[in-house]
Amino acid sequence: MLIRFGFKNFKSFKDENCLDMEATSLKEHEYNIAKINNSEYLKVSAIYGANASGKTNVLQAFDYMKNRILVSDDSKKNSPIDEENIYSFMINEEPIALEVEILAKNNKIYKYGFELLKDNIISEWLYEKRVNKFYSIFERENNNVTMKTNKIAGLSNIDEKTLFLNIYSKIDKNNEDFANVYYWFINSNYLDLGNPDFEGIIDKRVSFKILTDKNYKKELLKFIKTFDAGIEGINTIPDSVEAVKNNNGIVDIKVTHKGENGEEKALPFYLESNGTRKMFYLFDFFMDALKNGMVLFVDELDAKLHPLLTRYIINLFHNSGTNKGNGQLIYSTHDTVNLNKDTFRRDEIWFAEKDKDGISKIYSLADYKINDVKVRNDATYNKDYLSGRYGAIPVLEDFNIVWEIKNILEKVNKNEQASDRNPMTKVYKIVDGLKEYLE
Repeated sequence: MLIRFGFKNFKSFKDENCLDMEATSLKEHEYNIAKINNSEYLKVSAIYGANASGKTNVLQAFDYMKNRILVSDDSKKNSPIDEENIYSFMINEEPIALEVEILAKNNKIYKYGFELLKDNIISEWLYEKRVNKFYSIFERENNNVTMKTNKIAGLSNIDEKTLFLNIYSKIDKNNEDFANVYYWFINSNYLDLGNPDFEGIIDKRVSFKILTDKNYKKELLKFIKTFDAGIEGINTIPDSVEAVKNNNGIVDIKVTHKGENGEEKALPFYLESNGTRKMFYLFDFFMDALKNGMVLFVDELDAKLHPLLTRYIINLFHNSGTNKGNGQLIYSTHDTVNLNKDTFRRDEIWFAEKDKDGISKIYSLADYKINDVKVRNDATYNKDYLSGRYGAIPVLEDFNIVWEIKNILEKVNKNEQASDRNPMTKVYKIVDGLKEYLE
């Protein structure tokens, strides 16, 4: 599980920010949390905010960190990090800093992170938590790595673009600590549902699972039928692995519907609704997260989905019966229907907001104060959010003022008398009109 994710100087986030998945002491919706070793962790976090507020950047920061780890040892592959440091705030000359605190296999807690500048690793660290204190597994400054108290033979001077976590995980495959952290990242996923290539990428993956795994096909059909009663079956064309090979690896999905008089008809999957197709593709990732305790980051989860479907997904993760592996869902959204006390704890609700200098920050509803008073759990979260009480909403007033100035100017010009042709007279009338508008 993810406990905390800290990031600094990434895209619109100039200062250090932290997404905290450790549950607070709030006494509400206790089934929304996972209790492990006397600690409590959130299973869901929803990030709200205006367009361009930075909520997507939170998710992308994690994806950026994961990708950097996975390609770190192969300089021949295209790096996800540009040498010009284009992902730093305003493309500045400061390092990007990323850090996670995680609960890995055997319930071990680790803290891992790194700083980089223009694709060069300037620091890196891995700690293990024992009895409420973190102990160093390794620390790195530039190209020099120290493991515990001794420098590692043959690796005291490593490539400046290579993360030590990656390279040592492959050198010493029996090292439990390195393997726990490295494979935690491999098993965590980020989904950009706004990416036009998403469906094409996942289509092939899912179609082969339908073809080769009868249990997967059965569970998928059961899942789809919970919200689309018209679907009776799912099949592939061709219907065998050998036939697919002879078809240049191309697999088409057919969905069976029951029509008039009980007649069943197979239709191409691409004719299904956007919402049905989206849930179809998400199923694969949901099941991995729920069964295997993985972390799933999803950008714009609610896009093309009815609010009740979004709530259904949230409940899958909240419910310990369906979420037996303590998987986590972290997503960005504009869905205010589910922004309420019946769905979420206050510490599950996050807001992203950008100030006048273009600097983003995130904050939890559990920590937010209005007139030095924290938000109560009986508040109408969605109405209060839309009214601006929590911030993190589009600022539209400036546009209204612009239009009002235009209207006032048109009125002044229309009623202009010969004696009013003095420019200052016109200015005074515009000012008077604005005063009236603002009052």
